[in-house]
Amino acid sequence: MAILGVDIGGTKTIVAIADDTCEIIAFSRISTPREQGPQKVLSDIEHALKNLIAQTGNTPSNIRAIGIGCGGPLDREKGVILTAPNLPGWDNLPLAEYFQSAFCVPVFIDNDVNLMALGEARRGAGVGVDNLAYFNIGTGIGGGIIINGKLYRGCGNAAEFGHQIILPNGPKCLCGRWGCLEALASGTSIARRTREYLMENSDSKILNYAKDIASVTAEDVAKASNDGDKLALQIWQETGEYIGLGVSNVINILNPRMVIIGGGVMKVGNLLLHQIKETVQARAMKQLVDDVVIVKGALEDQAGVIGALYLAKEEE
Repeated sequence: MAILGVDIGGTKTIVAIADDTCEIIAFSRISTPREQGPQKVLSDIEHALKNLIAQTGNTPSNIRAIGIGCGGPLDREKGVILTAPNLPGWDNLPLAEYFQSAFCVPVFIDNDVNLMALGEARRGAGVGVDNLAYFNIGTGIGGGIIINGKLYRGCGNAAEFGHQIILPNGPKCLCGRWGCLEALASGTSIARRTREYLMENSDSKILNYAKDIASVTAEDVAKASNDGDKLALQIWQETGEYIGLGVSNVINILNPRMVIIGGGVMKVGNLLLHQIKETVQARAMKQLVDDVVIVKGALEDQAGVIGALYLAKEEE
């Protein structure tokens, strides 16, 4: 018997088929055509999963369960996406029902970053660690909590680390509030802050990598920082301080053994991780800092789909 896993993102979706031990047999990445609405996205995912089943010599009758990660908030018990800021039109979407009808197997859904945390705990940087917190720094910022080896969900949507207030009078966040960590340190927010700086400092090397100020991305800032560009280095320092404040808050509340930081923004590597650790040393309670290690995620963009596979296995 095989298990299917899906990690739905705002720009790309990863689908995988695995054996009973959650060892991936095959996977693929497809674009998420969110502008075309949920039906198109779901249809494309269904097609990609059926291709994996055929490609690996399986049949639909060999599939025992499906795990799906998606941005929320969501109602896990009902299998419904309540709202997904990065996926227009997904309000009150019966996600589990769609795939139950398509494959006639149990379907389990959870917050995508929860499943990244689960993936890192089962197969990544957190193997053997019973209590950990996970930050995903990408287009947005999300979190996941593992307590005693299991996901902690609160009343259903715990660990919204990206929506803790860091600057009360800071920029507006997609959630509608002001000064959230996500509005300061996500990939999207890094690009926005950079564009603001470049309006006053247009001789930065950042513009060697972007055709103009309006098209600057966080990746351009990372490339310029490798050239020693002063503005790029300043932006990464500020970003590390913001994330470090968020990590410090979580450490002070949860006292975890490990904090794992993943997501596309972490591709900048040690430059950002060093600043995060330095900020945590200065801002979190010393006794709690002594208990924790802060590491980069090990699974990169496969963390979520691996977590989805484990969700299906462990919830079935």
